[in-house]
Amino acid sequence: MLKKPVFALVAGSVLLAGCANTILSDERIRDNTAMTLGQPDSAVVIADRRYDGMTNTYYTARTPHGAYNCVINGGTVLSAGLISPPDCHPK
Repeated sequence: MLKKPVFALVAGSVLLAGCANTILSDERIRDNTAMTLGQPDSAVVIADRRYDGMTNTYYTARTPHGAYNCVINGGTVLSAGLISPPDCHPK
């Protein structure tokens, strides 16, 4: 009898884990990236955003000083919306 509720809980968790694109907004990514790159928020443009389906969001950050390949970890339901600082490298 306990199998159905446990299965439903596990299935729901897996489905919610894939929601990082809606939990982790472009604005939140931009603000954190701007802080990491030492730029004002208005100087950072986020492009080519893609989610790996687990915990990482990959994107390009464009600034007046150049473009950067970045990855930010977290922002999912399973991480309680918490994120690590972005890791950015010049393109």
